[in-house]
Amino acid sequence: MSRIKVATLNLFNRMGEWERRAPLVIEQLQALSPDVIGFQEVDLMLDQGMWISREVNKTLGEESHYRMKHAASPGVLASIHGIGTLARIECREHEVLDLMSFERVAQRLVFRAGDTPFVFVNTHLHHPPEAAAERVREAQYLLEWLDRREPRLPTVIAGDFNSYVHEEVVKLMKSRLRSAYETVHGREPEKTWTTPVNKWDNSPHGTLDYIYVSPEFRIAEAGLAFDTPSADDPDLYPSDHLGVYAVLDL
Repeated sequence: MSRIKVATLNLFNRMGEWERRAPLVIEQLQALSPDVIGFQEVDLMLDQGMWISREVNKTLGEESHYRMKHAASPGVLASIHGIGTLARIECREHEVLDLMSFERVAQRLVFRAGDTPFVFVNTHLHHPPEAAAERVREAQYLLEWLDRREPRLPTVIAGDFNSYVHEEVVKLMKSRLRSAYETVHGREPEKTWTTPVNKWDNSPHGTLDYIYVSPEFRIAEAGLAFDTPSADDPDLYPSDHLGVYAVLDL
């Protein structure tokens, strides 16, 4: 049996005083020490993902270093916005799926836990609260794409689904997979969005970020991450989202 730690965090790109938030991201990423983490809202113009990779690697000495794989948003946002997956274990395959709506994408990466290959999927669904039907179509498109991949491997799907716990996307995902946090705690967290970093969006607080896992995994631990404010400013968090992590045995 091999153990891996996976996580997800929406970075909120350069919004919300990124220069002040950035050290918190590095500090809490180092403390969490995931094997694989999916980031959403990565600012490509800032080279934000590569900067995170370089900064956390400076702290690792001779330990395994992290490497970033990006997926740019299609269309007009291709040069400025995307998602990215950071991993300190070797990536064997990397594919990008255009979700064919609202410039949304997903990444499918293949890693190994010991001798066993597994898939990590990172995605970010469409965001307006009223776009529930669009998110369902994106999630269905993603699941159908994964179903066509061979061979079928143990799978983790993580990211910002922009869907509250009562929405159809969450019901769809849970009809196929388990939510790591819910499996451990018996419920989803009170919220993963928003923190005081986001001063512009008045949508209701709630859980939007999830880690879903296939039956091959035993979920040993799960919780929130990137949830500690600055020691100097209680309103300054690493992002406007909280992260989620899970420790999985395969």
